[in-house]
Amino acid sequence: MELWFILSVLTGTFFGVQSVLLKILSKYFEQTFVLKYLFLIAGILLLPAIFLSPTRVELRLFLMAFSISLVLNTVAYHLLLKAIAHYPVSIVMPYVGLTPLFLTMTSYLILGEALTKGKIVGIIFIVLGGFILQLPENLKEKGWRHLINWREKGIWMMVLVAFIWSITASVEKIAVNASSPEFYGAFIHLALVGVFVFWGKWQNRNSIKKPEALKITSGGKKYILLIGIVSAALAWCQLVAIKLTFVSYVIAFKRAGVLVSTLLAFFILKERHYLKALSGTILILTGAAFITL
Repeated sequence: MELWFILSVLTGTFFGVQSVLLKILSKYFEQTFVLKYLFLIAGILLLPAIFLSPTRVELRLFLMAFSISLVLNTVAYHLLLKAIAHYPVSIVMPYVGLTPLFLTMTSYLILGEALTKGKIVGIIFIVLGGFILQLPENLKEKGWRHLINWREKGIWMMVLVAFIWSITASVEKIAVNASSPEFYGAFIHLALVGVFVFWGKWQNRNSIKKPEALKITSGGKKYILLIGIVSAALAWCQLVAIKLTFVSYVIAFKRAGVLVSTLLAFFILKERHYLKALSGTILILTGAAFITL
């Protein structure tokens, strides 16, 4: 079994766990507070790895890719946390599986990955999966004209996140090749800390969303530390994997993490939309497999 495959599977697993942890933390803490400490802990954990192996940086190329990634990831993470704070994880997270669909265009434009027949088949499966995920619970009552719920803001936010990450995935490979997975990973996380510290001050909000959250501060700290560790592991696995193989391969496995988040949402968060979400997710992941294999 090749190393890139193992790392890609781990990337998907960590992504699913991270999504559910974000959902839990969003109930007690303000958005920028969660993101700030997520990136801080992950960045600190990744920083020592830079010194474990010599890193030669192509400065101009790295700074270009780094800057693009910083801006796009700032927007994507804000939308991600906002969506899962107000909508069930099992409904909104499967839409992140649309990233391979967008990658058929962005990876070709940025990295030169060509569209094949297999990718076309994959697109069909992904579209069908997204269609099923939008089926309203009371379809029989409202009729087929209400079949597609275009008014659901959470869905649109996650579609946008998927598109943004299809761009950043390709840009990150450029940054990693111009430096190293550890170098880019540490500095992008620490840079995002600065972004969300500034963002939090600009919004002028309190970190805690509601008074009762103060009673479980110690529990909140444990979740924050845990999500930082999970995020560091996620970043390292993904960045090393994209250096070893095609970006589209790694991202397809990463989006398989929606199955993990859907299952955890059912068992831990007790969300009830799991049957519809699982059927749609399976189609999306089947499409992702056709796109990358």
